[in-house]
Amino acid sequence: MGNFIINAIGVLILIYFVIWLYNKLHPGAFDRKLEERVRNARSKFIKTEAERKGRRVIIPREGKDGVAVNLYNPSHMEAKMPVVFVCHGGTFMDGDADMLDSFCDRMKDQWEAVIVNINYTKIDVHQIPYPQEEIIDTVMYMAIHAEQFHADAKHFAFVGFSAGAYLQTGAAAMLAQKDFHICGQIAFYPFIDDTQIKMCDSGYHIGPYYMITTGKDQMKDREDIYEQHLRSGNVDYQRRHYEDAVQGFVEYNNPEIENNPLYRKSAAISPEQKELARACEIWVGSILNRFWD
Repeated sequence: MGNFIINAIGVLILIYFVIWLYNKLHPGAFDRKLEERVRNARSKFIKTEAERKGRRVIIPREGKDGVAVNLYNPSHMEAKMPVVFVCHGGTFMDGDADMLDSFCDRMKDQWEAVIVNINYTKIDVHQIPYPQEEIIDTVMYMAIHAEQFHADAKHFAFVGFSAGAYLQTGAAAMLAQKDFHICGQIAFYPFIDDTQIKMCDSGYHIGPYYMITTGKDQMKDREDIYEQHLRSGNVDYQRRHYEDAVQGFVEYNNPEIENNPLYRKSAAISPEQKELARACEIWVGSILNRFWD
């Protein structure tokens, strides 16, 4: 047994040495391989114009690349409609707006709102706060050109998933600094770090803020801490907990992810999880109606 452990340690040391030497001889090689794998993974979500249910629009920005968004108009359109800005998850590097294409296409009628599904730039291309600036610029552009998009600039809300929820929370605070206030945020199992905590403590966190959590959630330990700071910071806040749900249950139970070979074995994809997801979507619609009121 002792010889086995010694040999195993020797093999590990050799592996680490080879990795170290390779990285010395080829600087950034492993970073490039990681980026290549991530970009390959998210490329599997990208649809053609013929496949996409939403209308692809490029939001222009002065001196910067435009922001790609998918636009969904409800079947019953009025001169002014509330607008829901949606940001997908994916650990800041994975995913694409097209992964929520079917979801947004369904929600446009269920929520009776124009949906702007933002394909923010991933952090392997541009670091934070670049993607948050894209969200801010998209919101401001829609507000300025509200008539063109049948948008009611007084009725804007955020719905984000994981990394997208994190980015939207920061964007909402920065929008408030520009004296533009959204009606509210709905965050599905958001990524949580000290940034949100500091926003709560300093009074910059924007409410109303609804956080949706699940029984199996990678951020479970931090969610309770976040909640304490939201309450102590007097943020208008509510938490909706689904103990039997798995992180990703809402967005995963849609064709784009159900049919993606990388996700087929996910515990979030099942008839039971889909039933929870559909009930949650109805609940989100009721919260959005509160925002509009």
